Amino acid sequence: MGYVFSSVQLLWWLSVVAESALLFTLFRRKLNRIYIFFTAYLAADIVRSVCMMWFVPDTKSKAYGRVWSVTEPALLVLQLAFAVELYLLISRHYRNFERMRPRLFWSCLLPALAVSLLVLFIDMPAQWKAPFVQGIFLAKRVAAFALAAFIVAITLFIRIFPIPMRANMSAHRRIAAVYFLTSASLYFVIQFSLHVSNALNLFLMSLTGGCFLAWIVFLKPRGEAVETLPEPGSAEIEAHVQRGEELVRRVGSLRP
Repeated sequence: MGYVFSSVQLLWWLSVVAESALLFTLFRRKLNRIYIFFTAYLAADIVRSVCMMWFVPDTKSKAYGRVWSVTEPALLVLQLAFAVELYLLISRHYRNFERMRPRLFWSCLLPALAVSLLVLFIDMPAQWKAPFVQGIFLAKRVAAFALAAFIVAITLFIRIFPIPMRANMSAHRRIAAVYFLTSASLYFVIQFSLHVSNALNLFLMSLTGGCFLAWIVFLKPRGEAVETLPEPGSAEIEAHVQRGEELVRRVGSLRP
C-alpha cells in the first residue's frame, strides 16, 4: 500500500512539473493572450497543488480535506471558464454563427449536465462521513462528467460540419477532450476501483500529465494560422455536380 501511495505522490509531482512547463510555454509563445482562462486555470491549479504538497501532503488528513474543499470551488469555476473559452474560440471560426452560438451552447451543456447528474445516484447519503467534503466531491464529479460530455459534443459538431480551423485550435480541443474525459474517469475510478485496480488510477493520472505534455508539443505560434481543408476528390466533385444538375432541373420544372 505504501508503494502505491508513493507512486501516486510521484505522479502528482510529475504532473505539476509538466503543468508548470506548459504554463511557462504558453507565456513564452505568447499564447496566454489567446487562451486566457486556460492559462488562469493552469496557474491556479499549480499554486493550489504546490501549496497542498508543501503544507498538507497527507491526502488522508482532515487538514487536506479542508484545504481541498475550500479551494476546489474556485478551481471548478476556472475549469468551467476554460471549457466555455474553448467553445467560444471554436465558434468564431463559423461565419454568421452569432444566432446559433447560444442555442448550440445550451443544447450541448444542458443534456451533458442532465446525464452527469445521474452519477449522484452512485453515492448513498447514509454512508457520508463528511457531508460538506462529500458534497464538494459530488459537485466536482458532476462537473467533470458534464464538461467532458460538453467538449465531446463540440467535437462531434465539428466532425459533422468541418471547416478550416487554426491548427492550435484543432489540437487544443482534441487534447481538452482527452483531458476532461480522463478527469471524469478518474473520479469514477476513485469511487469504485480504488481498492480493486490501483493500476488504473495510476494510468489515468499518467494520462493527465501526458495531456500537459501534448499541449506543449502541439500549441505553437505558427499554429494560429488557419489550416486549409484537403482538395476534394473526383468522386466528391462529381457528387456536387450531380446535385447542381438536379437542382437546375427542379427549378426549370417549376411553372411561373
